[in-house]
Amino acid sequence: MRHSRGLLMRAARAVMVRGAGATAPAGVHAVMRVALAAFAGIAAVVATPPAAAQEAASGRPVRLVIPFAAGGSADMLGRLVAEGLSKSLGVTVTPENKPGATGAIGAAEVARAKPDGHTLLLGFDGTIAIAPVIQANVGFDPLKDFSSIARLADVGLVVAVHPSIPARDMRQLIEWSKANPGKLSFASPGPGSTAHLAGEQLRLEAGLDWLHVPYGASGSGKFVNDLIGGSVPAALISIAVAAPYIRDGRIVGVGVPSPTPNIAIPDVPTFAVAGLERFNVSSWFALLGPAGMSPVQVERLNADIQKLLRSPAVAERLLKAGMDPTPSAPSALSERIAADLDKWRKVATRLPKN
Repeated sequence: MRHSRGLLMRAARAVMVRGAGATAPAGVHAVMRVALAAFAGIAAVVATPPAAAQEAASGRPVRLVIPFAAGGSADMLGRLVAEGLSKSLGVTVTPENKPGATGAIGAAEVARAKPDGHTLLLGFDGTIAIAPVIQANVGFDPLKDFSSIARLADVGLVVAVHPSIPARDMRQLIEWSKANPGKLSFASPGPGSTAHLAGEQLRLEAGLDWLHVPYGASGSGKFVNDLIGGSVPAALISIAVAAPYIRDGRIVGVGVPSPTPNIAIPDVPTFAVAGLERFNVSSWFALLGPAGMSPVQVERLNADIQKLLRSPAVAERLLKAGMDPTPSAPSALSERIAADLDKWRKVATRLPKN
């Protein structure tokens, strides 16, 4: 661009020199007008930064709504993303916890926000793909009210129990629950969470006799403390939250619903021990914004997320916390949301009626 501008300036000067002191031919005036017009056009392009750059340079802060209480895996990931985007965008990205209704309160707030790129959502599959199929009115349409930006990470789940429960793998837990009907309950972040529906699947398909205890807005941070204290005997919980307590023995991991052991808790057996090889469940997190965001904004944010999650230091940090970085294209996220809505809608039809 700078080279072209220099050539045009030299051409314009040459035309003026040729016409100096004499009446310039009409053709010379035409060349001069073309050269000056082209120069003006290039100058305008150079002076106008791309839309994404204008957004980043505006200096306006960005809110990243985390629709859960502080202390859980969502909070940890949200703050990591906010920190990374603050650096790449050159503006302050503030994480803001808005817990309640399995994330629906925070998600609905983002759905109503202006699509200007300054309000974003840490989306959770329990909020976006499960709650809408089991709750009458969550306050948003998961397919129409959001702009898909990028998948962030998959979060493995683990069935964990208080050490007083005499089970060290899933087969032992199932056998103990059947021998002690009505004595086992499991905690989850709330109705409509992935842990909730996965727990109901275990009850239906594996015969695990346990009762769901939803914690709602208090989040996984609260029920982990109750699990450690023994006031709730079991939980389906994200590995990101449970791993430190499993490692130090305060709770016991009895099974992970995945084909292979998780790197964060490698000594915890898979569900295959109990003959549940095909029972594979994990949660996911994603970055979304209000519907109607410009493609330029979405592409810029997606590129920044891709770069952040492919950083070796960030990837290692997430893996150790039980999260698998899964950066994706916006279209892939939209497809995953639609597929999961269909999958969990089928499971929801088998839930017990209250």
